[in-house]
Amino acid sequence: MKKSPFIQKFIRRKTLFYYAAASLILLTIYSCLKAKAETKTISSTSQLTLDVTYSSVNFFPENAYKVPHDVPNPKDSGQVALSQFAWKEFIALNWPSSYNTTTFERGKPDKSKSVSDFLNASNTGQLVWQTYKHRVELYPKNTSNYNKNFDTAPQYFYDLENQESITGLNSSTPLDQITTIFNNLDETSEINLCTLFVDGDPDAPGATDVNKSKTSSGLPGAPRRMIYEAKANRDMFDYVSDNYLYDASIRAQKIKYTDNAIKNENKGAIYQANPDSNMIVFPFGDNNGVEGSIEVKATWRQLTLKEYNSGRYLTAPIIYYRGGTLAKPNPDGTAYYDIVPAIPTYKTEGSSSTLLSLPYGLVGLHIIHKTKTFPSYVFATFEQVDNLNTTIEPNNTLFYYNRNSNPSVNPDKQYAYRANPILEGTEKVNANVYKQIKALDSNSVWQYYKLIGVQGHPQNNANTTDYFLSNIVTETNQTLRDFSGTLDNLRGTFNPQAINLYQGKKKIVQGGCKGCHGNAQDADFSFITKNAPIVDVDFINQPLLKEGQ
Repeated sequence: MKKSPFIQKFIRRKTLFYYAAASLILLTIYSCLKAKAETKTISSTSQLTLDVTYSSVNFFPENAYKVPHDVPNPKDSGQVALSQFAWKEFIALNWPSSYNTTTFERGKPDKSKSVSDFLNASNTGQLVWQTYKHRVELYPKNTSNYNKNFDTAPQYFYDLENQESITGLNSSTPLDQITTIFNNLDETSEINLCTLFVDGDPDAPGATDVNKSKTSSGLPGAPRRMIYEAKANRDMFDYVSDNYLYDASIRAQKIKYTDNAIKNENKGAIYQANPDSNMIVFPFGDNNGVEGSIEVKATWRQLTLKEYNSGRYLTAPIIYYRGGTLAKPNPDGTAYYDIVPAIPTYKTEGSSSTLLSLPYGLVGLHIIHKTKTFPSYVFATFEQVDNLNTTIEPNNTLFYYNRNSNPSVNPDKQYAYRANPILEGTEKVNANVYKQIKALDSNSVWQYYKLIGVQGHPQNNANTTDYFLSNIVTETNQTLRDFSGTLDNLRGTFNPQAINLYQGKKKIVQGGCKGCHGNAQDADFSFITKNAPIVDVDFINQPLLKEGQ
């Protein structure tokens, strides 16, 4: 039967409509796939993020020495934007410092240095973050040793119970008269919970077969222990000084008041232009204002000669501590310091030379930065690329002992592995940075450091990006690497569902670095402040931690 002209017209229009609808759907799918290929968008519980493309940022402009005060776009808190922010921080903080023994200016870049100078990192000159104030300079037990001037030579005062001063293994000079070493490695464990090692170096000066099994001895040839330092920048130091936080009684009052204010008055982890003066509220970074409060925690370990010669590790002069002498090690006895140069040292006799010491290399760097957009801080962590052989399988050289281990009776040696992979967005930013570094200086040491991840806004969901952010050599066991909630004690048991972060009225169970520091929110996320004062030092030959200690 022949259809009427009206019906034929209707069918044609309907057909055209279906074609148009199908075309629109295909175009939408294509656009989504294209956008996904070019950018990475990360969902947030608080907002939609607007990540920029991976390759759109030049990390080495003429003013690469400038620390970013905040993210450029507060509406963009996605993984790519945060990763780019973290790398800009890393570059600026590792810029050659302006410090010299005439002005003693600390925490500032030498603007006369070029990008080439940064890439060709010196083993002897100080970097910006290295000239920050050490935690014991910020909070000495004896406040008469506190110096309100940020721009001074480094000086370290401890209050050991059984000795008036710490002298050197090979020097009678008291520690507090050593004013040339910025890397003061006075911690040998992570919150007294776990100790981390890498296999011993059989070719180390003085190495013996006997030493190889003495994990906690610190003797040549024994497994090499990760050791740490923590520092704070000028903005944080000035706040401590101006608000008398170096005074123990004032600090305790403010911590107590802050704890109440964040839990009962909804003042936690929010932007405060005019904060309550009775609270601890460190300065925030503002693109139209100051840099903001920054803390760094650096992880170091002794290198082998092969590792040093590889050019893959930043080295620097360091101080570490041991109990007893090398000949008579006694971890419960007298404390001694030892200074290790940034390069191997040799003793030359005639035509022969003997290796005397090997330098320490930087293997991890935490950076936490309080900004206007992120009043609970941006947490970024970097590692040396050789820390792990693989990303998910145990490394056969990096291992740890938990607090309740007793290696001499029942060894509990556990190998380190990365349970949470580095995110795609971060890896692509890493690749972009490496590409730029290699184009400028193919021998630069900085191509051997990588961003592991970044945490921005607090998250209540363990499935969100970088929720369990950690550093394989700083968070020293799997409990810390999978951290959320609160630690119930120092034996590794924790409550993963406990509230640990307050953001206004929101109560959050945060994981990773930010969750750990959330346990110090009454000190505005600063464990340096919460755990003050700094009284003594950890020994490199300190016994492995035992349950009940």
